[in-house]
Amino acid sequence: MTKILGISASPRNEATDFVVKRALEKAQEFGVETEYISLRGKKIKNCNHCDYCMKNKTGCIINDDMKWITEKFLEADGYIIGSPVYTYNPTPEIISFFNRLRPMRFLPKIGSKFKVGGAISVGGTRNGGQEMTINCLINCFLAREIMVIGGSMGNYSGGKVWTDNQGKIGAEHDELGLLSVTDLGQRVAEAALLLRDKR
Repeated sequence: MTKILGISASPRNEATDFVVKRALEKAQEFGVETEYISLRGKKIKNCNHCDYCMKNKTGCIINDDMKWITEKFLEADGYIIGSPVYTYNPTPEIISFFNRLRPMRFLPKIGSKFKVGGAISVGGTRNGGQEMTINCLINCFLAREIMVIGGSMGNYSGGKVWTDNQGKIGAEHDELGLLSVTDLGQRVAEAALLLRDKR
């Protein structure tokens, strides 16, 4: 069955968790299986480019939570990844996560060809770096051979939510932002279903 993995990169259990789950709920309406992971509290060390994976054509030598999260990641056909805005960028947690996926480059049989990904960003201010954060997540997808799925017409790059610095409550009140989130959930599900048989 086609599976979409949702990942929240927020170190707090608030708005980002809520909107990623909302996107996954929408994706489920199109007949895909979904799973949710929060990176909050997970131990994900930074990649230091020791080149172990490149030289040995194997997974990362670092032993932390990234091992089981990578297994979940590789099982999925599509991804919905959400991050709060941290100085116009995603959180350090999700950047470390994507950096640690480097071994996928040297293990082509378990790569991410024909997999799809969509990005969501959550900002405390209305124009607080949501698009820049999404652009960074898009670059992370591209670096890992994941096909980027944006929103539909008028919702160009992905889900963008404004919380007015009120956390989950603020996100719940951003009707336009939530529409962009559910729109993205639908499009990621549809694309994953179309590409499922290509792998």
